[in-house]
Amino acid sequence: MTKNIRNISVVLADTQFLTNEALHSLLSPFYQAFYTVSTKAGLQQYLQKETISLIITDYTLFDFDSISDLEELRKTHPEIGIVILTNLITNVKIKELHDVGIRNIVLKTDDREEIFHVIDAALKGKKYYSGDVLDILLKKDGPHEDASLLTSSEIEIVRMIAAGLSTKEIATKKHISFHTVMTHRKNIFRKLGVSSSPELLMYAIKAGLIDNIEYHI
Repeated sequence: MTKNIRNISVVLADTQFLTNEALHSLLSPFYQAFYTVSTKAGLQQYLQKETISLIITDYTLFDFDSISDLEELRKTHPEIGIVILTNLITNVKIKELHDVGIRNIVLKTDDREEIFHVIDAALKGKKYYSGDVLDILLKKDGPHEDASLLTSSEIEIVRMIAAGLSTKEIATKKHISFHTVMTHRKNIFRKLGVSSSPELLMYAIKAGLIDNIEYHI
């Protein structure tokens, strides 16, 4: 990329100091404005007062509650490109992001050219996964293939179970009936071939649906 300043404003939503400093040094010479934020409130302030073209975020470290926050961001600001720049991502989470319309993903271990490629693609409304992300996406061995059979709603319920929520609490949080949650649970158990909550959670950890520090049994 030649060093011509483009009439584009970028927001980096990340909480890692070194990441923020490195990306500011790398990218700010090429764009009209480059902002960094560490909270959703800070992000909303920029979205309200500035014309933002691109958001770069590590959604796992930022204070998004879930991928549904990113989905809402896409719906309310469809004109803004979103790039996921993260340390680690699983096949399942790539699929979840894809399902909400976010298809520009690179890893923090990727090189300079990958970062510029994904930014250019996002600004043009095109899809771009770095080579390492494609390797993860195309990998079909292990439990990922079965886990990918779950819908986004079912994955959300698995994570709520992992967080220790009861069926009643899940129903309240998702604004659905107790019976609907029970139906989802049965479908999840059937699809994954498990018969108990502990078995479900261990399977979910191996499949990358949750981290082993996220669950309570």
